[in-house]
Amino acid sequence: MMLGGVGFQAGLDEARRKQQLEVQRRAAAQAPPALRPDVVQQLKDLKALHDDGVLSPEEFRMAKRKVLGD
Repeated sequence: MMLGGVGFQAGLDEARRKQQLEVQRRAAAQAPPALRPDVVQQLKDLKALHDDGVLSPEEFRMAKRKVLGD
């Protein structure tokens, strides 16, 4: 006779479910936020300034990092 077989398995299932939820929660917390349209527009504007020669490559990289929050 097995003691607690069904209950033990139910406990394992519950622990596994909680673990999976925690993994999903951590993954969602680490996911980058969606780019807002104003960020996309700022990047486009910076690229245009770079293409027109107003910004040097280094200035472009620094400005891009600032916009992206790096």
